Amino acid sequence: MTRIDEMTEPQRQSWIKILADGTILIWFWRAMTGGFGLTPHNFGPAETSLIFIKLVVITIVLHAGISIAFEIRKKKERFLKDERDMEIARKGSQAGYGLLQLGVGFVVITLLAQFVIGEAYQGPISVIKPVEMIFALCLISFLSDLYRHGTILLSLIHI
Repeated sequence: MTRIDEMTEPQRQSWIKILADGTILIWFWRAMTGGFGLTPHNFGPAETSLIFIKLVVITIVLHAGISIAFEIRKKKERFLKDERDMEIARKGSQAGYGLLQLGVGFVVITLLAQFVIGEAYQGPISVIKPVEMIFALCLISFLSDLYRHGTILLSLIHI
């Protein structure tokens, strides 16, 4: 295992962002489902809004702190991105975007199936209620970002 002082700057940033977003995802998933189920609780608008506001505030505060820490680090120790770093970031972004598109496509197909089939729909996931849609889209967004950073880390390891 590589020590943090031996990591490249993109590795450090990806590890920190994976840990931060993973923690936020676990909190959000548990808040919405009471565990790690695929079906959120049937929250009303007020409860859903409160969870979502907390999610946004926690995410902004945590990522602002991470950005500030890395900016302070940059001023102490100059870091220049080379073509390899940009190519690795591109691969990560491409992978994350691909997963995001698959997830959104899955939500659209599930929504269409629920709309067409109606009450007879017996799929494992429902996205017909607003709280279900919010949960599904936020989950997909977080998983896509985690996949993006994971791809960056794997690309850096295999170089």
